[in-house]
Amino acid sequence: MVSKTRIKHLLVKEIIKFIFLGLITIFIISILQTRSEMIANQFDLNDETQLIYKKNFSHISNQQAVCPLYPKELDGSYRPKSCIHREKLAIIIPYRDRLTNLVLLLKYLHPMLQKQSRYYRIFLVEQFGNDVFNKGRIMNIAVNEALKLDNFDCFIFHDVDLIPENDKNIYECYIHPRHLSIAIDELRYNLMYFNLVGGVLALNLDQLNRTNGYSNLYWGWGAEDDDMSMRILDNGYEIMRPTNKVGRYKMILHGKRSRAINRFELLEYWKRYNKDGLNSLKDLKYEIKSIQSDYLYTKIIVDIGPAVTEIVDKKKIVHSKFNFF
Repeated sequence: MVSKTRIKHLLVKEIIKFIFLGLITIFIISILQTRSEMIANQFDLNDETQLIYKKNFSHISNQQAVCPLYPKELDGSYRPKSCIHREKLAIIIPYRDRLTNLVLLLKYLHPMLQKQSRYYRIFLVEQFGNDVFNKGRIMNIAVNEALKLDNFDCFIFHDVDLIPENDKNIYECYIHPRHLSIAIDELRYNLMYFNLVGGVLALNLDQLNRTNGYSNLYWGWGAEDDDMSMRILDNGYEIMRPTNKVGRYKMILHGKRSRAINRFELLEYWKRYNKDGLNSLKDLKYEIKSIQSDYLYTKIIVDIGPAVTEIVDKKKIVHSKFNFF
C-alpha cells in the first residue's frame, strides 16, 4: 500500500513539473515572437524613416508639397488633390463568391487609404465560371491589365477576407517586398513561419519583374504564396514587415477552397520561376470577359479555362525544397 503522504508527495512533484513546463513553453513562445519581430526586418514606415529611405522627388518643384503620410484633412478622393502623390498604388483582390467579405473590406480599406493620402485604384479580379480557382494566374493577369490603364509603381495583393485593424499599417512599397499581414486573429496574431508572405503583400514593379510575378500552375488552395516567397529570397530581397502590433488583421469566416493536388511537387521545383509567371501569360489561353470601372473598384472578369494537373519537367529544373526559415 502506498501511503497518503507518498501520494501527496508525488502529486506535488507532478504539479511542479507541469508548472515548470508551462513556464518554459511561455518563454519559448515569447522568444519566437520576439524573433519574428526583430529578425523579420520590421518596417514601421513614418515620416522620420523617410530620412533613411527617401523616394526620388527631385522632379517636384519647391512650390509643391509631397503628400504626408497622415494629412489633416480628407477629401474622400481616390487621388489626393492638395499634394503630390508618393506613388501610384494598385490594390489587387482575387475574388469569387465572397460578396459579404468584399463589402466589409471596402468599408474599411477606402477610408484607410484616403487617410494615408494614397493615389490608388482597387482591382477586383474574378475568375469566370465555377472551375477550380487559380489565384496566382488571375493576379498576374490583373497586373497586366492594370498597367494598361496607368503606370502603377506599387502593387499590393490583398486577400478579400482580411480586414486591417490598424490604419498605421502603411500601404506602400519599399526597396524590399513588404508582407503587411504579419498578425492575423485566427492565427492568434502570430507569424506562423518566417518565410510566410500570404495574405497581404506589397511589391513594386521592379520586384514584380524580377520575381516574374506569381506562379500560374497552382490550381486550388495552397502554396502559391510560398512559391512567391522563394522567388523573393532567390533574388536577394529580404521580407520586410510592420511590427506585430501594427500589422494586425481580422479574418472573416469563410469556406476553404479545395487544395491543389500537386502543390508540394510544384513547390519543390520552384526554381522554374524564370519561365512561369508574368512572362508566360502569353503562352496561356485566357479571355478577358469584361473590365468595368465601378464607384468602389475596377472589376476584371477573366476566363482562364478548365483546371489541369500541371506537370513539371524535372529534368530541366533544379530540385530545391521550400525553406520555412
